[in-house]
Amino acid sequence: MRVYPVEANTNIYLGGIVALDAAGNAVPASATTTTANALKAIGRAERVHNGIPGENAINNPGVAGAISIVARKGVFMFNQDNSITAAQVGLQCFALDDNTVTATDRASGATVQQYAAAGQVVAIDPSGQVWVDFWHQATVAA
Repeated sequence: MRVYPVEANTNIYLGGIVALDAAGNAVPASATTTTANALKAIGRAERVHNGIPGENAINNPGVAGAISIVARKGVFMFNQDNSITAAQVGLQCFALDDNTVTATDRASGATVQQYAAAGQVVAIDPSGQVWVDFWHQATVAA
């Protein structure tokens, strides 16, 4: 587990995929428009630091670093966009948003990487959700 400052005017929800922005502040994972602004997925939101444990990190309104969040690496289950199949087990998946992963690093037709590497696909749950290993992440060349 590591502690990260939360970006200004940002809400991070417990259990969501946490990413770091270019300034090193924690934000919910989401799509970006350029590789220069690409987020780096760091794990799952566990609790607020400097607040009551087990709460969402609500820094809205707020300045960057006013509160912190603990992010944990490990193997966690997330929703997927139906692009991940058994063929992707052992391969990287990407954070489409803070609770959804996808098999590709960009939207159809996009010329740059838009989604942060979340981790390695460990298994497909019978529910259709995906087990993701945040210990094994790789970056993808745009």
